[in-house]
Amino acid sequence: MATHHPSGPDGAPPEHDDGLTPSLAPSSTQSIDESFKERARQILAHSQTVTAGSVHLIGLDEIRNELGDRWGSVNERVHVYTERMLKKVLSPRDVWFRYGENHYIIVFAQADRKSAQLTCSKVMESLHQALLGHADTRRITVKTAVVDVGGGVALDTARLADLLKDAVHKREAPAAPSPPADGAIPATIPTAEARHPHWTEMPADTITPQSRPKVLFRPVFDVKHKVVSTYCCRTDADTSRTLNLMDAFDPEREEAVFDLDMETLSLAVSTYNELYANKFRYAQTIPVHFGTLASSRRRREYIQACRMIPRVLMPFLAFELDGLPAGVPYGRLAEIVAMLRPFARAAMVILHEDAGDLSVYATAGVKGVGLRLDGREDEPRILERVQTFCPGPRKFGMFAYVDGVRNPVELEAAEAAGAAYLSGPIIGEDSEVPEHMKRCTERQLLQRSRRRRHDTPWG
Repeated sequence: MATHHPSGPDGAPPEHDDGLTPSLAPSSTQSIDESFKERARQILAHSQTVTAGSVHLIGLDEIRNELGDRWGSVNERVHVYTERMLKKVLSPRDVWFRYGENHYIIVFAQADRKSAQLTCSKVMESLHQALLGHADTRRITVKTAVVDVGGGVALDTARLADLLKDAVHKREAPAAPSPPADGAIPATIPTAEARHPHWTEMPADTITPQSRPKVLFRPVFDVKHKVVSTYCCRTDADTSRTLNLMDAFDPEREEAVFDLDMETLSLAVSTYNELYANKFRYAQTIPVHFGTLASSRRRREYIQACRMIPRVLMPFLAFELDGLPAGVPYGRLAEIVAMLRPFARAAMVILHEDAGDLSVYATAGVKGVGLRLDGREDEPRILERVQTFCPGPRKFGMFAYVDGVRNPVELEAAEAAGAAYLSGPIIGEDSEVPEHMKRCTERQLLQRSRRRRHDTPWG
């Protein structure tokens, strides 16, 4: 049984008899509601710092029902995913633990009842979206222990759809502060003081472009077949800038990159899962940093998440290794490629510098190597880099691709040097959702690019 007790609600480590430890599990003769009420009564009676309305129950029953026969083989991975999300979303002063087979009890230290209910419901919405590819807000519920008139414990069941409707009405009230100009995320998440800040869960009234990663889909041009049918996941410029400003050796940066890799994987798979259900097919490249796979803890969590990828999507996916150090041993790289191979059609490497251990990459099973151009360099230097790089991967039986192609001269140079795939502003802008396959010639790409403005640096 999993528990999470980083600290008690008063900031001190919880005592063994504080009423928060998961000493009572549902019995076979009790319904989960009755068992939860009894457990909540104990928590409220034994802890002076826990108030009514701060004890909540969420369950995985809907997910279990939709997964059907698959549940038996994936349920522990679902729990790993759930527990990781709870660690990210909740404050270090909150307490949560697994309760029974498919439920979790969450005890909030500060959040008011409505905010706590909304936080729990949003966790469930994220789980449904990531694991099932959709989230029905009418079916996502959270149960809250409240004290009734007679002093006993009753349950209040709230639906996410109703909570979101109430939150919208509050935002539309005249006294409410206006939403942020970009409207990126509704201000429906409780304040940061009550939660652990998380890139994708930060409240809109405190969020800044630098505090939230945004994953976009970048179109890729297939030079041989003259078609845009592949999309690679890329972070937006603000996210890239934030990471670049952090010290390369700062442990917090490593965790930030790991979180970004996990969010990218989750968004990429959930987006494709939804589009696949609508008969939409395309190839998709998912970046993952070497640091994520080099750490045993991070690698374990990342591979656990990969195991949730539906089998029908795997033939359309490829992993792109980023941040591969110079001189990486063959055995280390071969191990990483072997770990990723069951979940995708290929593994590739993206380089920021021209030099790479191409023979090692090829022997380890890498299928393609890409070069990411830096738009701040002058054009002669960029052309030189492209012309020098592209023949190398082909020499070792891999394909070459170039990321960051900005103008007709660079496009022509990359094609002449033997690049198989091209991406960048001249191919198409990053978007929040992949588009349908487009057949087009280089001339048509140039015509489209002239209709688009590029006022900001392309990240």
